[in-house]
Amino acid sequence: MTGHSLRESLGVGKVRIILADDSQYIRTAYRRVLETQSHFEVVGVAEDGEEAVQKAKELQPDVAVLDVRMPKLNGIDAAHQILEDKPDVGIVVISAYDDMEFVRQLFQGSPAGKAYLLKTSLDDIGELIRVVEAVANGATVLDSTLVQQLVRIHLNRDDSFLLQFTETEREIWEFVAGGYENSETAAILGVTESQVSEVAGRVIDALGISNPNDVDVRSQAVARFVNANTEVPYTVDDQQS
Repeated sequence: MTGHSLRESLGVGKVRIILADDSQYIRTAYRRVLETQSHFEVVGVAEDGEEAVQKAKELQPDVAVLDVRMPKLNGIDAAHQILEDKPDVGIVVISAYDDMEFVRQLFQGSPAGKAYLLKTSLDDIGELIRVVEAVANGATVLDSTLVQQLVRIHLNRDDSFLLQFTETEREIWEFVAGGYENSETAAILGVTESQVSEVAGRVIDALGISNPNDVDVRSQAVARFVNANTEVPYTVDDQQS
């Protein structure tokens, strides 16, 4: 079941979205992409982090899409302030930087309903739609480039739990960490949904987390997967996007 049909089956209305980026061109582009979906509604835009926090308080969105680097307040700090006021808002942080420390900062607290997406992934306009849908339904999404980096780091360690998995099983985990539903992963990789669920469960068990079919538990597993490999070369405010 897709996120759209899931929301419909639950009688939930449109996904209300705010966009924050200091570029008017980018804000307009994101808005045009998202509003191709009849169940998405962009209810507000902001040009800096402080305005994003204020808009979130005023408009009570379901999802906030934030650039990682903005005037006055960066996207990750803005995300945490938004969540302090409304903990169930889905957060999509868009960044030019493939640094795991940014992800670690974003995932502090509960990782559920949060996504870290690289700007290069937006060459596929459908990716922004997919990720907004995923966080609106409580999933955690890590950009595929970053997931693949983490997998490579793990495989270079003699004690890595991933060494017990086949290449196909590692690919399945990459899609799970990317916030894909079991049905989507199965269709893309040509495996069964039960295989996806089984592999996700084994990875989650290897990471020391129980209840493998729970969405929030999968989110915890993604966060733990990140934290096990995080290096801290700089903070958000050290870079420009």
